Amino acid sequence: SMKLLINILVILFLILLSLPITLYAENLIGLPRTEGSKSFDMEINQLNNIGIKHYSLKELDKAEEKLKKATNLAQQFRDPSLGVIAFNRALVLHHLHKNKEAIKYFTLAKRYARGDIRILNSQILKNYTK
Repeated sequence: SMKLLINILVILFLILLSLPITLYAENLIGLPRTEGSKSFDMEINQLNNIGIKHYSLKELDKAEEKLKKATNLAQQFRDPSLGVIAFNRALVLHHLHKNKEAIKYFTLAKRYARGDIRILNSQILKNYTK
């Protein structure tokens, strides 16, 4: 019966592998630590990390609040993190069913993706920015 159990586990694993990727919630993206950052970079990074933390705890309103601040800072300082921050905010807005706002930030994320495939290959982003 041990063999049966192993067979069942293998089959379950194969089924999971074959499921479309969209069934998994797409994850928010952390920013790389940059050396000698300006203070606003640190603040954007911190807000993003706190936003990710809230998101992982399903505290979507709190996540949106932090990512809103991060987006505003990133836009104000034309920060290279803007694509990632906008993407994270768009995902949170998507989960909050705020679709009009989500479109806005997915579009922004796409524009400022800087070739980041985690953004450009996102199925949810593609659905929103057709």
